[in-house]
Amino acid sequence: YFYKNIFPMIKELISDKIVPLKLTDPVRLAVHMMEDNKVSHLPVVDGSAYLGLISESKLYAVGDDSTAIGSLVHELETHCIYESQHCYDALRLVAGFSLSVLPVVNDEKKFLAVVTISDMLRDFADSMSVTSPGTFIVLEIGQRDYSMEELAHIVESNDAKILSSTITSTPDNMKMEVTLKVNRLDAGSILQTIHRYNYTIKASYGENEYDDGLQDRFKALMRYINI
Repeated sequence: YFYKNIFPMIKELISDKIVPLKLTDPVRLAVHMMEDNKVSHLPVVDGSAYLGLISESKLYAVGDDSTAIGSLVHELETHCIYESQHCYDALRLVAGFSLSVLPVVNDEKKFLAVVTISDMLRDFADSMSVTSPGTFIVLEIGQRDYSMEELAHIVESNDAKILSSTITSTPDNMKMEVTLKVNRLDAGSILQTIHRYNYTIKASYGENEYDDGLQDRFKALMRYINI
């Protein structure tokens, strides 16, 4: 069976559209770059070596906007991600530290590029097959009872395919929430089969109920961050 992994390697999402700051760059340039790129963080490098992230709040706290970034190295946040890590790791860092960009480095901590929130959102939407016709099915499954092979068999026995899947653990850690995107607009027979296998169906969202609204909200978000 086949389903798409929604968390690719981070190197697949890197972008060179945001240029890192040099130690000799003035604060006013950094502020302008943040405004132009609609971000609140920028990476700082010394040659090719990654030093850290400077935040918008730290820049605004500087009285003289001609001050060189090099004088603010003690204010840098050292968050970054290695090119060999997964997008999942990037999402955890971005969410955990409220970052707008995440620098990507190699094993020698040399700066390569950045990953932006918009890059991750766009890839997430694509990986979740948001623009593909189909139905989302949300299941609650005991951790010991989870089998993607069995779920794929159920879906494929109804002449359908799983386009993508996500798994979320519940607070009690005994159950998980599994969301499937299947390539059928009418998923009635799939839901009936899932029910016969004694899975708990929490919700299902067809094309008209879910996809259009999700696409509209995603497009609105992209317009908001001016992609």
